[in-house]
Amino acid sequence: MIKQKRRSARAGFSLIELMIAVVVLGFAAAGLGKLMLSATQAGRHSGAIGYRTAVLNAEVSRISAALPGTLSDGTTTTTVTSAPFPHTMSSVVATSGTAQTVTITVTPTGGDAIAAVTRTIQRTIAITDPF
Repeated sequence: MIKQKRRSARAGFSLIELMIAVVVLGFAAAGLGKLMLSATQAGRHSGAIGYRTAVLNAEVSRISAALPGTLSDGTTTTTVTSAPFPHTMSSVVATSGTAQTVTITVTPTGGDAIAAVTRTIQRTIAITDPF
């Protein structure tokens, strides 16, 4: 007599095992999706802060390069509406005696909800003695 090898009744996955695997993978994918979304938002926020800082530093450098006393009193406002960083920048110059104060404010106007930043520069105007 030849003995036949009996095949296992369990060849492959059952429907229940497959459904459980799909549910577990679905929860893992949902968690990764939420993590990717928050990482993207944090990156966008950091980029906007970088642009805001660069705009402010450029204006501070421009003001610092001007000789004390050459800036006239008043307010100058510049509005940029194009990408990558739409914003409004205002510079207020006020002179009192030999002291000149320049206040620079950069306000983002795009979809990124970051706060405005203000920097104040104090300058001294040298008075030359005519005698």
